[in-house]
Amino acid sequence: MSRAVIVSCFALTLISACSDEGAAGFGNPPTHATSAQPSGAPANTLPQSGQGNSGGVLARDGQDPAAGLEATMAYNTSDIGARVDFHNGPLVGVSIQCDRAGGGAVVPECAAANAKSAYLVNELRGVHSYAGAFAVNGYGPDQNQNGFATVHSGPAATERVNLPGSSVTYTGQFQSGASITTGGTRYAGRASGTTQLDVDFAAGQLSGQFNGTLRDDATGQSTALTAGFQNAAVDPNARFFNTADTGFEYGGQQAWGELDGAFYGPNAEEAAGTFGFGNALGGMSGVMIGCSEYTGTNCIAPTPRF
Repeated sequence: MSRAVIVSCFALTLISACSDEGAAGFGNPPTHATSAQPSGAPANTLPQSGQGNSGGVLARDGQDPAAGLEATMAYNTSDIGARVDFHNGPLVGVSIQCDRAGGGAVVPECAAANAKSAYLVNELRGVHSYAGAFAVNGYGPDQNQNGFATVHSGPAATERVNLPGSSVTYTGQFQSGASITTGGTRYAGRASGTTQLDVDFAAGQLSGQFNGTLRDDATGQSTALTAGFQNAAVDPNARFFNTADTGFEYGGQQAWGELDGAFYGPNAEEAAGTFGFGNALGGMSGVMIGCSEYTGTNCIAPTPRF
């Protein structure tokens, strides 16, 4: 399968660099680091400032295929701000500092080094993990490249994640920028909804399903949105990612895609990751977090808490 994906921009009026679609491809996933949460920490919060190696996906606006991401991400719990320092590829040397959180209709501008501007577009946080999507404008040698970096991370590495030996289902949420043409009408804007990840740890395989709603920024109209993947790989280092054997679908049709994620918590209680899906209908790129024991209140901090 070709390692390429058509992804949509985050169609937000605050981000002038967006076009409807761009082509992107990604390389091998980076190594991730995770840690355990101290006992007694309340649900829906990361117990302390965290910092760890982060992996993710970069979708570039109208450019040639980009590489997979490696970064160091730091975040705190008082206002769930985030700092990301990128280590490789087109974003090497770029740093982003967001002093307040995003999510919902709030799209804060972030301070950026070696880029003209940056925005925190989407953000999800669990007890053990964090995932964020950042629009980065004006990076590269000529400061003329625009892209969307989606990254995930956990607190500083202090303990190894113990992977289960059996099959586990993770239920959670996703947020993304998206576009799709359905019934002759094109929708472009923000998408969100539920995600289910079915993991066979013994076989080292992962499949996922996304069901949500895409709200068009221009008209306010909404449409149902579905996507999914089959046969992604899970490795002993608690990472998951797509391979040549991974199949993708978007809007009910075969698609190209990219996936990068990891399991977090002492016993892999959470799965956090980044994704891109796309085909002739459109595409989406964003973040997700799921929990093995999901109740709707114990897993992901809901809007407007971040």
